Amino acid sequence: MIDWLRNNWATTIALILSIVALLFTALKDFILPWFFKPKLEITYLQKEPYKRQVNINAGPNSTVIGFFDRFKIENIGKNTAKNCRCQIYSIKDKTGKELDLQGFPIKWASRPDSAVDFTKAERLNIGQGESEFVDLAHAQTNAIGYFYFEPYHNVPIGMTNQVPIKNYIVKVIISGDNFKPYIATFKINGQPKYEHILEITLEEVTRK
Repeated sequence: MIDWLRNNWATTIALILSIVALLFTALKDFILPWFFKPKLEITYLQKEPYKRQVNINAGPNSTVIGFFDRFKIENIGKNTAKNCRCQIYSIKDKTGKELDLQGFPIKWASRPDSAVDFTKAERLNIGQGESEFVDLAHAQTNAIGYFYFEPYHNVPIGMTNQVPIKNYIVKVIISGDNFKPYIATFKINGQPKYEHILEITLEEVTRK
């Protein structure tokens, strides 16, 4: 065997280099990402900065008060969470009836409506130790009996973002390129103590 390797040194070197390249690729693309991968922590509390009250300019002599609910996604893992996005996975009322909102893109609070490219606006990276807020829902004083999911600006998606205020269980899926999706389950109380201020609780977070 040693004599064969000595007599065929060119083939031996090529074989060794191929094995080293294969091991390097496996280490870089599979082994290290497995050990050093992102891990997301999803939180929501019924206070600032998760709940926000803002004035919305509705005309020269009219101001609408909006009440926004946001949840936070923090990367507590060892690597950047790449191309993260959030969508409605399901929404059901108290009778179990499901609304036709599956796939509705939930808006990142850090991405303004003026974003030109919707496909880029709805995806972002969350670095190690960083966090981002997501606009889950909001209500307005000029829309009695309804709340809204926050859409990206001027993007037709074939479904309404206006929802009657009732009791709902909303599941939001958080996905990305290099981690298994998370599903955050929220409960929306359709009988809020104060009109237009949604009562929302984060029930659980699971992995898909």
